[in-house]
Amino acid sequence: MPGDGPNCGAAISNHMDINKIAFTGSTDTGRLIQAASAKSNLKRVSLELGGKSPVIVYKVDDAGIKNAAQETANSIFGNQGQSCCASSRIFVHESVHDQYVEELKRIAESKRVGDPFDENTTNGAIISNEQFEKILNYIENGKKQGASCVTGGERIGKRGYFIKPTIFTNVNDEMTIAKEEVVFKFQSKAI
Repeated sequence: MPGDGPNCGAAISNHMDINKIAFTGSTDTGRLIQAASAKSNLKRVSLELGGKSPVIVYKVDDAGIKNAAQETANSIFGNQGQSCCASSRIFVHESVHDQYVEELKRIAESKRVGDPFDENTTNGAIISNEQFEKILNYIENGKKQGASCVTGGERIGKRGYFIKPTIFTNVNDEMTIAKEEVVFKFQSKAI
């Protein structure tokens, strides 16, 4: 059920007649849901938290590379990457790494970012200034921690919350961009 945490999520988590919650999202919100469950009717809780939805690309032929890159692009660039199930972490076999990255880069650079009412637009704006700034900070943090920005990573225009589709390589598991979800998180005090 879509909705914000402080209203929708809190009501569901605390409701005495709801016996089960399944949630995908941030670890912090998962903790709040589990605590609310314990304080209400001790409802069952299933949590998928902060997994970064990985894609694994094995050794495949050229057609397989193009298909894998397209499917990954559909996942990560859909909704401007603002989805908890966006495939934002990709493990690629070294034998096809360069070819895969080039294909994904080609797709990213073909995206038209702008007015969602323009039929030629493929990607719209980031949801808010807060999220826009958060994403730009993640991009800068990735660069500072040594990841290589293959394409994108910058604002488009001077108005609105538009960011070029971005791809990093040379990311290790200790980097912030490998560990944290970039998706929008509503601020909430407690559920």
